[in-house]
Formats: sequence, C-alpha cells, structure tokens
Amino acid sequence: MSGDEQIGETLTATFFVEPANPEITPTSGTTFGTSLTVTMSCPAEGATIHYTTDGTDPTVESPVYRRFRVNARTTVKAVAEKNGMLSEIVVAEYAPGRCVDPVFSLADGAEFAHSNQVVSIRWNNDGVLRYTLDGTDPTAESPIYEGPFAFSDSVELRAKVFSDEFFESSVVTASLTRVWENVATPVIDAAASFTGSKTKVIITCATEGATILYTLDGSEPDGSSAVYAGPIYVTESCIVKAYAVNVDYLDSAVASHEIVKVWGIGDTMGKADHAFTTGTNGVPGWARVVDATAPNGEAMKSGAITHNQSSVLETTVVGPGTLTFSWRTSCEEDPGGYFEWDHVELVVDGTAVRWLDGEKAWTNESVRIEGDGEHTVEWRYVKDDAESEGEDAAWVAGYGWVSDLTETQTTDVHVPYAWLLGHDPEIVDEYDAYEAAAKETGANGHKVWESYVIGADPNDKDDSLKITAFPMKADGTPDFEAITISPPQSKWNVEGAQPVIKGKRTLEGAGEWQTVTEENKADIRFFKVEVVLP
Repeated sequence: MSGDEQIGETLTATFFVEPANPEITPTSGTTFGTSLTVTMSCPAEGATIHYTTDGTDPTVESPVYRRFRVNARTTVKAVAEKNGMLSEIVVAEYAPGRCVDPVFSLADGAEFAHSNQVVSIRWNNDGVLRYTLDGTDPTAESPIYEGPFAFSDSVELRAKVFSDEFFESSVVTASLTRVWENVATPVIDAAASFTGSKTKVIITCATEGATILYTLDGSEPDGSSAVYAGPIYVTESCIVKAYAVNVDYLDSAVASHEIVKVWGIGDTMGKADHAFTTGTNGVPGWARVVDATAPNGEAMKSGAITHNQSSVLETTVVGPGTLTFSWRTSCEEDPGGYFEWDHVELVVDGTAVRWLDGEKAWTNESVRIEGDGEHTVEWRYVKDDAESEGEDAAWVAGYGWVSDLTETQTTDVHVPYAWLLGHDPEIVDEYDAYEAAAKETGANGHKVWESYVIGADPNDKDDSLKITAFPMKADGTPDFEAITISPPQSKWNVEGAQPVIKGKRTLEGAGEWQTVTEENKADIRFFKVEVVLP
C-alpha cells in the first residue's frame, strides 16, 4: 500500500459535559445581623446560574443569578446550565441567628432514687422546644415541651429548639440514671425477755410510706405475711422478723429480734400480770415446780429452809375484795391443832388467817379481805425447832383476786370498771393494772385513760370528744345553748355522763381551768371539754 492511499472515512463527534457546580458565598450556615449579600460563581466558562430563594429546586425557568441580599431566614438553591446540561443543585441556608441551646435542670450523668423524678428544660423561648426520652434526636414531629414532667426509670433525654426564623439549636443530651435505694430496715422495739402474760412489740421504719410485714415464728416474712398496723402483744417466747416495702424502693433487709419469756411467779400462780416477791434476807424463797396435780399443772413450792426459819411468798391487793387460791402440804402434822409445829399459813396485813399442815391434798381457799386501800398477803412455810416429815414443804397455786371497787382510784375523773372491762375484757381485775393500761397511748394520740374518761374508743382516732361549734353572741361571749360537742353522747358509751366546758383567760402562767358560767364567761378566752361520769 502506498503512503497516499486513503482507507475509510474520517468521523467527527461532539461531546457535551455537565457544567461544574456553582459556588455560593458565604457558606451555608452563615448567620447575619440585619442583612447578608449573597454571591454566586461557576468555574465553567459560559455557564448560566439559575437560583431560587423559596426552597424549591431551580430549573432553567428560574431567575438567572445576579447579586442579591437576604434579611430573613432563607434557603438559597442554585444550578448551572450550559449547552442544555444542568449541574447538581447547590444549597445554602442563612438566618439572622441561631436558637439558644436548651438547658436541663438535671445535669448529664445525674442519678435519682425515686419514681416521679421531675425535670425541667430552660431556653429563651425563641422557637419550639421538642424532646425525646429514648436516646433519638428530636425532630419536628417529637413531643413539644410544655413544662416540667416526671419519669420513673433511667432515660437518655435529648432536646432541641426548632424555629422558622432562626437556625435550630444543637441537640442537648442528658443521661439520667435511676439508682434504686432500699427501704430502711425496720426497727423492732421489744424487750429481750419478759415475765407475765404478754409483752409489747413496736416496729417502726424510717422510710415514709413504707409497709411493714412481719412474722412471729422465726420464718422469713414475705408479701403474704401479716401487715404491721400497731403494737403487737406476744405471750410466749418467739422470734420476730420484719421487713418493709415501698413501690419507690427496693425491699428492706429483714430485721430479727428474739424474745424469751422468763417464767414468773405470776404464771405459776395463774395470774401472770400480778406482782409477787419471794426470798428475803438470805432465806430461800418459793420456786416454780411442775406439779400435775396442781390447778394449772405448775405450782410454787416453798424453799428448802432449816429449823426456825420461814420461806415467804408475798403480794399486795387493793381492797376490799375476795382472795382465792389452792394449797397443799407435806410436813409434820400438829396433833393439837395449834400450828406450833411445821406448817403453812396465810398472813394478811401481819395476821395469820389460814393454816395447813400434815399430808394434805390440794385444798381450795376463799378469804374475804375487808378495808379500803392496799393489803399485804403472805404465804409462809414455817418450821419449828426440831424434826421434819414428808417433803417438808408447802405448795400454792390458782391465785385469784376479785376487788369490790367499781371505779379507779387515781384518775381525776373516776372511770367505771364496767366500761373498761367491756372495752378490754383481758385487763386483770386490779386497779393498778388498769392504771398501767391507762398510761398507754391510743391510736388517736391521747392517753388511753383520757379516752376512757370521755367514754370514747381509744382505738378510734375520730372518736374523741371535742367542741365542733362554739358560736359567740354579739357581746363577744359564748352562746352556751348553741355549743355543739362531738361525738354525740350516744357514742360516749357511759350512760349519764355529762360534758362540762371549762376555760381560762390565758394558756400561759398561773391559773386553773374553771367551769364556765354566765357570770365569768366574758373573761374567758380559751376553752376545753371535760366529762363528768356517774
């Protein structure tokens, strides 16, 4: 082939390349004060820039760029066109400022211990504050903050301010962690040991609103255990266990307290709450023994004494009244009946009134004691100066005392025994036991005897006597006929009881409460109600 020969035809092709993207100045996100000048350029020579400021995408129909100014929040979009080809759309946003970041009332990383923890968010009220609790960034669809709100579990709180006028704030985050606390361990207030028929157990918990559950058999308490609602009385040795619960806390630890009943003379004598003494001046006293033949299966047995000694068991009663008991002996028998040999004797106020000797089975006694006031009662096992027979001892059991008194002796207003017994039949029949019970505090916060005095139920906080209406006349003195006292007399439970209004000029300083009369009422400013019982 020669060099000048032509093979085929020459083909010419024209290629159109998309123009470079336009550039918008200043950069997107720039804020300004009053206004801002926006300029645009394009690296592609001969390209035409079209733009919009209303947020729509620009086309070849949109305005051709020429320098302009913005004075409000604006979204600028621009596209370059050359030879019918379009560049990518470039976006720049401008605003006269940025929303201030919100601030939480709880710092990031804060811990809280209880349900319904409250958090508030502070911002300058430009725009709309929205938040989330699940760790996601807030959007324009997230809940609007309308004020402090509560939550009970750990959360990751996020908040952001949205605005049509300014740029949105940053997303602010606070991780808040609930740290569960335990309910305070209950405190069991009770004696470690007791004598008598019963002892009181009080259980408290320092955590407000906690519910205490307890057992008395040593088992671990749980949700099905008894709920503590006030003092408990236990009659035998036991182990008290208690724990406390509250929905805002983890359950408390279990508190435990062992109570031991120590056998007392009163138990053996059948009157656990009554006080007995024995063993004086180094002489052996009476002691508890198991005796299947005794009224209660146990008895008090005289001490092991020698010749010319006496073993004494002693108590006191408030008369007049009737004493009952049982006794037996195993000792010498005085053939003359003068009780000059070994014997047991009942001594009332220093005078022997009953005797027993020899081999005698259980014998029941009933002794009348006359006279008001306190009487000393003794059982004395007495030995003469020689010889011994049998077990050389005496036994006493089954004690009982029934007083003739019909009202207490030490309260300012006498309280009928009948009412007290009707309220608490377990109270023993000695006035001192009534007085001991009277010192207890009832559920209404008053001393029990005060509630007894007014005939109200001390376990009912609403059943206490009070003035509910105390109208005054035009002259500033009480209108006695219009005074109302609650509860009505039908609830006092004591027939014939009458309320008396007493008063004084001042609650401070000297001066006794005095019965209010028509003559003195104008000088009285403070009042109370007392009750006169039949």
